[in-house]
Amino acid sequence: MLNLLQNLYTEEHSFKEAAIDFTTKEGDILGSDKISGLEIRLSHVIIKDNKTAKIFPFPGLAKIYFLTLVVSDVENQMINLDLKGFEKVDDGDALSIDKSIFYWKQNKKEKVPSQVHVMTSIIKSKQSLRDVAKIMENIKNDSDYKDLSDKLLTIIKDANQFSNITNLISTVSSIVGKHLGKVEDKPFLTWYQSFTDIDGDWDKLGKTYKHAENKYAAMDLSITIRDKGRDK
Repeated sequence: MLNLLQNLYTEEHSFKEAAIDFTTKEGDILGSDKISGLEIRLSHVIIKDNKTAKIFPFPGLAKIYFLTLVVSDVENQMINLDLKGFEKVDDGDALSIDKSIFYWKQNKKEKVPSQVHVMTSIIKSKQSLRDVAKIMENIKNDSDYKDLSDKLLTIIKDANQFSNITNLISTVSSIVGKHLGKVEDKPFLTWYQSFTDIDGDWDKLGKTYKHAENKYAAMDLSITIRDKGRDK
């Protein structure tokens, strides 16, 4: 069974705050209601070692799935689950991934997100790639996936359940492995990254880059924070 916690990259991070007061007069965390826009982008996904031997006449190319899962406490938010397949991937190849995986822009009715959780995983396939659209359809019709997704979207709104979110996200993503078929038991690289207002992630304006890497793969995330009051 695919275990996405193997080759897992995590980071204890704390952004450096600017030298201004980030609390309101009432003592609330400024990031909880003051930011006006937030975007998280994924880019520069590199396969350093595809773990496929080059033995003539075989060129040593690999078939790769790339999994992304994003969840936040935005009102009426659904789990954003995406799966892409890549054929003939060589050592040193960059996957064609450069996209926004979370985007929020303030309106008068919507509450500012206080937490966004991102999991990405690079998985080698031992057989021909399947139709990812069909796999996604099967996953979303899976009763276990539906139940776990509903539970995750419920507990993410409860601050006391924060410590359970990581385990539940991993359980949700493991259902993907069930539908992928014959894949490597150990992903090249899995990256779990949380962004929260409590940790100060909403305090630094503009774009902040983050990087994950091991001997098999590397990738970048960037988070952009906008605040019309502090942007001036």
